Amino acid sequence: MSKAFTNEDTPAPDDAEALPARTVPLPITPAGVARLQQGLGALTQTNRDGASEPGVRRARVIAHTLKSIYVLEPSAPDGKVAFGARVTVEDTSGRVSAYEIVGPDEVDVAAGRISIASPVAQALLGTRAGDVVVIRRPRGNVEVTVVAVTVPG
Repeated sequence: MSKAFTNEDTPAPDDAEALPARTVPLPITPAGVARLQQGLGALTQTNRDGASEPGVRRARVIAHTLKSIYVLEPSAPDGKVAFGARVTVEDTSGRVSAYEIVGPDEVDVAAGRISIASPVAQALLGTRAGDVVVIRRPRGNVEVTVVAVTVPG
């Protein structure tokens, strides 16, 4: 790209300064904030030993994130899916999936942690074991039965 089309005053895309300002703090589980703090500690130590630019930037992003969150304890009031709950579902073909409903800063799809704002989480919130739910997906809707709702401990 030609230098004429760049703005040297614009922060790098993964800089903390490039993150959009949050108008409200976002929720995070105690385990999620611990993972962020642990990651920041590891990056800080690595940066002291031999700073890499991506590591320095990532540390700034995590520090920025830690200033804009609040810890919310996982719950499942009356056995219903709520923030921090782990929900196991089974689709009509017998495929079982489990999700932990977490804040957007701790999402890890491979580990089964999905954002409370995701369509899957939104469909499951307030349900309990035995409920049948239709999850709307781009590939087509899927009907699932809630098998279990637990609070990770």
